[in-house]
Amino acid sequence: MIWLTWRQFRTQAAVGLALVIAVAAVYLSTRSTLLDIARDTGYAACTADCGKLAQQFVQTARTGYLGQLYQAGALLLILLPALIGLFWGAPLVSRELESGTHRLVWNQSISRNRWLGVKLGGIGLATAAVAGLSSWAITAWASPLDEVDGWVVPLTYAARGIVPAGYAVLGFVVGVTIGMLLRRTVAAMAVTLVVVIAAMVGGVFFREQLVAHSTYQEALPADWDGGISLSPDDPNHAIRLEVGPPEVATWVLTNKILNSAGAEYRGPYDPDYCGPNATKGGSGPKGCRDWLTSQNLHQKVTYIANDKFWALQWRETGVLLVASSLLAIFCFWWIRRRVA
Repeated sequence: MIWLTWRQFRTQAAVGLALVIAVAAVYLSTRSTLLDIARDTGYAACTADCGKLAQQFVQTARTGYLGQLYQAGALLLILLPALIGLFWGAPLVSRELESGTHRLVWNQSISRNRWLGVKLGGIGLATAAVAGLSSWAITAWASPLDEVDGWVVPLTYAARGIVPAGYAVLGFVVGVTIGMLLRRTVAAMAVTLVVVIAAMVGGVFFREQLVAHSTYQEALPADWDGGISLSPDDPNHAIRLEVGPPEVATWVLTNKILNSAGAEYRGPYDPDYCGPNATKGGSGPKGCRDWLTSQNLHQKVTYIANDKFWALQWRETGVLLVASSLLAIFCFWWIRRRVA
């Protein structure tokens, strides 16, 4: 059965091996160039007040082919689970059920459990290896840039560490499960694509529940910078402030301006200081900002910091593997009870 599974899967295995070799060769061979830029800009040797040097390093590194590699690596790892579910998972069982070749194997002393177990186990391990090794190469390559931008930002996080391998395994098992239920290869591929994409999008909203959140709350400083939205025709004089999060924040969940009572500040504003008819405080945006600063406002930011990266990675991957295991158990039950 192992030999037969290998014969059926050898083309996909060759594609997966070629992908890993190509990714490792491209990203690991160009990492020295990225480190040279960090050294030349002075960022590598910086130990304090490195904000400007860090931004200069990122801007320089993302110019030209290195920036394209950064985007391509993230895109590859985000799309990989859907591609694996589409081309590895969905056709694996549905193609045999659709053509009827599974009966030939089952009539030759190969049990249904063994037939399915070899396919799920062997190709599932190959899936984890391809996604895991690709993610390792890209994560190692991008680590100097991620140190500046943050590892837990959703798009970056999904293409780093061990989470891509977890989603790839889930995508594979989802494909197998849907293929077994539908027994039609093309239909199974279409449904698998939709389900895997939905699972990855849903994972973004579920992820923030896996770790404790950090909170930043400080008085609005005199030199605060941000946008002000108001309508001169609004009789309630409602106003909205958009103030950027502090540098300590990475994945910002909420960013609110609160009044002295702790409620979200929405006004009312004083039309003598804010708006087109302002006559006090020097008028104009500066006068309005000065007046707002005097209102004892506070900024409260809820966020997930970089130091939660590996806790998130392990917990989310664990959830994905549990979900994959439950689907695999369902597949064994279904093939014994429902597949003739």
